[in-house]
Amino acid sequence: MTTSGRSESIHSFFDGFVNSKTVLNEFVIQYDKAVEARRAAEEDEDFKTMNSMPVLSSINPIEAKAGASYTRKMFEVFKKEWVEATINLTHESLSKKLDEIVYRFGQVKIKKNLWRVVTFRLSNKKRHVKTLPDRYLLPRWTLNVRHKVGNGCIGLEDMHDKDEVSALALRNVRANCLKAVEKAKDSLSEIKKFNTLVVKFLEEQVIRKKSKDIVNASQDPCVVSSQVDMMPQISVRDPQVQITTKGRPKEATRIKSSLEAPKKRRCSYCKELGHYQNACKKKKEAEALLKRKA
Repeated sequence: MTTSGRSESIHSFFDGFVNSKTVLNEFVIQYDKAVEARRAAEEDEDFKTMNSMPVLSSINPIEAKAGASYTRKMFEVFKKEWVEATINLTHESLSKKLDEIVYRFGQVKIKKNLWRVVTFRLSNKKRHVKTLPDRYLLPRWTLNVRHKVGNGCIGLEDMHDKDEVSALALRNVRANCLKAVEKAKDSLSEIKKFNTLVVKFLEEQVIRKKSKDIVNASQDPCVVSSQVDMMPQISVRDPQVQITTKGRPKEATRIKSSLEAPKKRRCSYCKELGHYQNACKKKKEAEALLKRKA
């Protein structure tokens, strides 16, 4: 790989988990999350590969052989090239001899002088190939190699005795389960036996989880409060009889202070009580007398 290729691969691996501003302690945590996400994606891809059939673009046995041999992702790469070859490529024979034939092939839209010339010798090659030869299958991308982990089982004896289960231990257990399925897939009775063991183990885990939840609930004070919250609610209505409420009654019997007594109106013109200057008769008489004199 080139330096730029390695850099792009690292960037794509940490995309969405770290950036240029991530500090070192956060990087360690985010790195574990990135590895866990990558392993989860690989396990999801393995499940789809083992539990789905490839979608073929033709009924050609060569494509069918590739679909049954390659993993799901690699078969998509093969199918793209297969469709490109079957639709856009063509060939023509240039010369024929007893022991060899010369062909010229290339894309339909390209000029023939740019096509490639291939010499086919009958002495060491076969004609009318109806299936994909095994020597053309890249072993590292086939199902047998992708899901095979040797002949022996992976043990957990070398793991440190801790209360928590490490990611490596989980990966080894998953590998053993996949290997068990691969070993027993040729026998229906063996597959049923393995499935019975798995179902029984799952039932035991359900019981263990329920017992653990009950113990945790009895020790957790938050659970008690949540149980109180889950009790049926009783709606409280207004009383049917008149009761004394808080605060001063509307009809007060106490003597009001001088500050609370209503203020009396005083005219600013004649200084008498009971009216303002706008309604003052003396002011109006004085104004009328001034008009007559004028």
